[in-house]
Amino acid sequence: MSYKNHIRRILRCYYWSIVILLLLLLLASWVLSIYIEGVQGLLTPRGIRWMCSNIVPNFATVHLAKILLGVMAISVLHESGIIRTLRGHVSLKQQRALLMTGGVVVFVLGLFSLLLFLPNAVLLSAFGTFSHSAFSKGLYGLLMCFAILVGNVYGATVGRFVNVHDFVQAHVSIFSTLANYFVIIFLTSQFIGCLEFTGILTLLGDDGAVLYLLRGFLYNFPLLLYILLSL
Repeated sequence: MSYKNHIRRILRCYYWSIVILLLLLLLASWVLSIYIEGVQGLLTPRGIRWMCSNIVPNFATVHLAKILLGVMAISVLHESGIIRTLRGHVSLKQQRALLMTGGVVVFVLGLFSLLLFLPNAVLLSAFGTFSHSAFSKGLYGLLMCFAILVGNVYGATVGRFVNVHDFVQAHVSIFSTLANYFVIIFLTSQFIGCLEFTGILTLLGDDGAVLYLLRGFLYNFPLLLYILLSL
């Protein structure tokens, strides 16, 4: 059995696990709310009102913009062929493409070095620090756009991207594989939101750290599996 079949089995198990956990949370929170003060039951009148009014806000906690931009960057790098080139034999044409791409990388890094280290650097904070600066706030977006630029330059130079259609398709080539991810992440966001509403973790002494880690794992683990499945 190939590793992709293993990934598909894990994703199916993940999907049903989230559904079962959500159903169990509905029942458990209702029972605990009867006997333990501080627990909000999801099947109580207040809980039902909260669930009906927070479907979209729960889903809004997922950083979809970051996910879409990250997937776009991975898609371009994959379609350009630069990752496979770095792992295998490099032809003369690929060497030239790598040199061109390397030149662009050096230029961009040099430009940002000037914007960061010159006197009165525009990307630093008002106090001249990286903390709370435009650079630190936009670091993720800058890195993803940098990856997209690298993929596009290499893909165009090596001849994989010839026309506008090629460029557009390179940015979205793995999105079709990720379609099911958005169903999973919707259910996961409802589970996380409901878990936070019940206050069960707070009674167990969690100050928010466990919920933060749980949200990060449950949102990103299936995304990683779907990306591996698409490559």
